[in-house]
Amino acid sequence: MRIEKPTPIGDHVITIRELTVADIRALLVESMQQHGDVGLIPAQADLVLNATLLPDLRLDELRAMAPMEPELLDSLADSELQTLRDKCRELNPLFFGMKARLEQAQAKAEMIALAQLNS
Repeated sequence: MRIEKPTPIGDHVITIRELTVADIRALLVESMQQHGDVGLIPAQADLVLNATLLPDLRLDELRAMAPMEPELLDSLADSELQTLRDKCRELNPLFFGMKARLEQAQAKAEMIALAQLNS
């Protein structure tokens, strides 16, 4: 369930709400259409979300660990998504460790390539 938090701002009370995955996708598409050089369609937004929404886990990897219909994933709020990610991390430490080591190796390879360009 989405969390909503009434927040006093000056003389007003503004309710801040968590975004769902679907909300984030819609904002991404809208932002690119209004401010980007290139329009973004929802299928392209899904590729961006899959790769970047969670810092250490792709959404397709999450769904491999926690099978669910796309509609259910879309309905998850930020706190629910983070809780799910934390539980996946708890049950799959080898996967997350491997992923971190692969990212470190990639970063190291990129640094070596950059150093070689400058030499």
